[in-house]
Amino acid sequence: MTDEQKQAELRKYFFKPPLFWESLPPAVWNELNDLSRPQVFAKKTLIYSEGAYPRGLYIIRKGRVKVYIINNEGAEQIIYFLGKDEVFGHRSIVCDEPSPVFIETMDDCTVDCIPRQHFERLLRESPELNAAFLYYLGHEFRIFVNKISVFAQKPVAERVALALLVLNEKFNEHPHYVMVLNFSRDDLASYIGTATENLIRQLKLLKEARAIMIRGRKIIIEETDLLWERARL
Repeated sequence: MTDEQKQAELRKYFFKPPLFWESLPPAVWNELNDLSRPQVFAKKTLIYSEGAYPRGLYIIRKGRVKVYIINNEGAEQIIYFLGKDEVFGHRSIVCDEPSPVFIETMDDCTVDCIPRQHFERLLRESPELNAAFLYYLGHEFRIFVNKISVFAQKPVAERVALALLVLNEKFNEHPHYVMVLNFSRDDLASYIGTATENLIRQLKLLKEARAIMIRGRKIIIEETDLLWERARL
């Protein structure tokens, strides 16, 4: 595969749509921006839970959050991670239903919150805003289906390699520089869909193969080609 083909393949498995405000008329974005209120959340803060109605549309300005559900056994299952300039809260507002997921901060986070009533009004008034979030819903669903189908079929060794490639592609703003992934082992295992002990074992094998280095909870990707081989895409 070429670098472009690899990038396109990895983008099937993570949610990072275009910035919605780039498609809006300036007047609509200016009004949204004027209505937004900055909020600060400490690390490991639950912003809202399953069954709750989000207070507004949230735009992440600093930090990361995890989106997860609680399965029938009471365990956390992470669906995906969100970072700078990504949004959440829109699904419940657009669909007018309670949240099906939990949203929790992974770092100290700063977000802009556009109150629900104002966002709902502008959705009704602006075809461009409405179209942007209908696209978000469709794109989010495609990513969810791709991740579930592929991660369900692959053995754990391939899922770990694929997850490292996907997270590198999503969070590495400088793809030609060394990437350091900073995730707790529990969060990473939950995202992959395996036990933490299995994840640690697979990371050790990747370290021995010199595909990665490990410094505490940080994973330094050294050889992406080896990860591609292990992921078997």
